[in-house]
Amino acid sequence: MTAARTARLRRRTKVLLTLAAVLLALGGLLAYGYFRYIAVQRYTVENGRLTVRAQPVNALGTVLVTNKGYALYMFPPDAAKRVTCTGDCARGWPPLILPDRASVVAGPGIRADLLGTALAPNRKRVVTYRGWPLYTYLGDADPGHAAGQGKNDDGGNWYTMHPSGQIVGR
Repeated sequence: MTAARTARLRRRTKVLLTLAAVLLALGGLLAYGYFRYIAVQRYTVENGRLTVRAQPVNALGTVLVTNKGYALYMFPPDAAKRVTCTGDCARGWPPLILPDRASVVAGPGIRADLLGTALAPNRKRVVTYRGWPLYTYLGDADPGHAAGQGKNDDGGNWYTMHPSGQIVGR
């Protein structure tokens, strides 16, 4: 084997190893983001009960939140208890799904008579308040924040709700 050919092979090997390292690092970052997303559960069902409560969020005043303190949103295209945020929309705005055999419970500050459910197209029960299906927002990195308030996304603006059932900022 000639010296020139050996040098070319070494360069190719070095390039391939560098490319492999970059791809491995990128894959690790993507996996980290995916697992971080999974690890951030925005609500839990405890003893067969999913609790909706009220608490102060940002400068919005007291609004509906999950039992972990994440803001809950309504979507105006969902009029008449119809869940319209599905598919790609629901990936960014996950609906508040009520598992089978679980019940939704009014926590502190919430009117039980305004809580209910609506059937989504995938046959899952989505928690409603004053008839509006409720969603969380993946852009809310921490409890007590509402980065999605007034956001125009997926065909409409998103809003939080006061415990009275009034929509905030609409």
